[in-house]
Amino acid sequence: MAIDNPTVLYKFKDLSESKIGQVEDMLRNNRLWFSSPMDFNDPFDCRCVYDIRNSREEIVLRKMEFLARKGMSLSDALVQAEQDIPQCPNELEEWQKQQLEEHSRCAANTGILCLTQICNNPIMWTHYANKHKGICIIFRIHDIHEDSHINFFANALPVEYVDRCPLINFIRDNRVEIVKKAFLTKATPYHYEAEWRIVRYDEGPGLKSMPKGIVGGIILGAQIDSMTRQRVVHACTEYEGNIDIFRATLDPEKYGLRIELEKTV
Repeated sequence: MAIDNPTVLYKFKDLSESKIGQVEDMLRNNRLWFSSPMDFNDPFDCRCVYDIRNSREEIVLRKMEFLARKGMSLSDALVQAEQDIPQCPNELEEWQKQQLEEHSRCAANTGILCLTQICNNPIMWTHYANKHKGICIIFRIHDIHEDSHINFFANALPVEYVDRCPLINFIRDNRVEIVKKAFLTKATPYHYEAEWRIVRYDEGPGLKSMPKGIVGGIILGAQIDSMTRQRVVHACTEYEGNIDIFRATLDPEKYGLRIELEKTV
């Protein structure tokens, strides 16, 4: 991440029902849950338009380059690519559709950690922290004493907000472009989220280890109940590293939140 990027990123958490156990597990065992795009609440998220209007020559060349990167000689890679890619136009179109199906399977099995640059937006608290009853976790990004913090977030990238679904062409787009279009693009109305994501395209969703000491603070929601608050604070005391406990309160004079430090544990 570039030096002008945020020094902290935030993660809102709903603590209803069994979800508080995820936060306790995170603090006690230094691991985070990476979600599948299939579980996102926005049906437009990770939605793309696919362009398969590619000539056979383009596809053979791309296949040859792929095989060459895997260690084949260029001549052998060309022979193999010519054998693998159908000649018949109808069969070629069907082959490309099969590649799209494979991408869809990979996309569903991609692990994504969704973060944000902001912690005081009331709408975010309402949508992602159970109507202000949850918490917001503060993650340290740049820590001059801990290179592992920077390394963990090295692949975190900002989401781009656009008006139209991105167009993906698997032959003409490189892998970085495909990942960016598929997983780092959202609809313009969600711009207020100021979202960042870590995409583990080669790994499935699930629990992933995180560096010790990467949690810098916890912001308690303005409507958090006393029992939930107690459980969260107790879990913070078991964390290997100091955690600042903040409390969000409703601003008495305007539609906003005040966030104040309560203590460090």
